[in-house]
Amino acid sequence: MRKSNWLVAALAVVAAAALLWAWFALGFNHVDSPLDLVIAILWWVVVAGVIGAIVWAENKRRVKMRLAFVGEGVIYNPESGVVVPDRGESELALLQRTLAGMTFPDEVSGLDERNRPSFRWVVRSRKFDRNGDVWEGEVVPAHDPKAEAKPFASREDLAALLGCAA
Repeated sequence: MRKSNWLVAALAVVAAAALLWAWFALGFNHVDSPLDLVIAILWWVVVAGVIGAIVWAENKRRVKMRLAFVGEGVIYNPESGVVVPDRGESELALLQRTLAGMTFPDEVSGLDERNRPSFRWVVRSRKFDRNGDVWEGEVVPAHDPKAEAKPFASREDLAALLGCAA
């Protein structure tokens, strides 16, 4: 999660804890009805729900940022923009290096309209962890986005789908 999301979650939890502590410390639990405690518990449930929603939305955003268009000697990723391989580096190794170095900023790198490379594949990586040891997603031909997506569960599966060496 981004720092701002953690900050909002931490402030909500601290505020809820402080208010619940104050309710007991000031003796309101002896004066007020149990309904106040029920309301406090419902507030905790709301805070947990908001934190869960933030985590879910952030994970969805990260999956979208791991999208990559793979072409002949070039890839495009929303974070990195157009990236070309180092000498002797395959598109798969370039994609792995690009995904491993992601920081997931809020900005998306644009694709130059005047100099648009030709892409063969769209790779949607649902999971990418441990520098590619855990790598799951799907591949779709770039020229036919309505084609059935071909799932992959490892680097070797992806290499077979892209037609290059792992």
